[in-house]
Amino acid sequence: MKNAEYTKTYIEAIIISFTDGFKIYHDAKMIRLKDRQSNLLVMIDYMPTVGEIDGTVEIVLEHESVKLENVRGFYIIKNNVFKLLLREEQIVG
Repeated sequence: MKNAEYTKTYIEAIIISFTDGFKIYHDAKMIRLKDRQSNLLVMIDYMPTVGEIDGTVEIVLEHESVKLENVRGFYIIKNNVFKLLLREEQIVG
């Protein structure tokens, strides 16, 4: 049985970028990951997952939705925390 103080009723989403830093979204109800190969809907208490995305990420909050398009990066889902590390294209010149 889980301890009541560790049970979350929301997902925390953290978007990490090398150029823009990070942004945290609290109280997300679900997260949609969509690309050419898969369509994933992450909800509260989703199993731990690691993957790569080349498509769209939508973070559904209580009263709004944040949609990130043309996203390339890697994600991990664990303990109701979604972390997305955006891949930055290197410019060699």
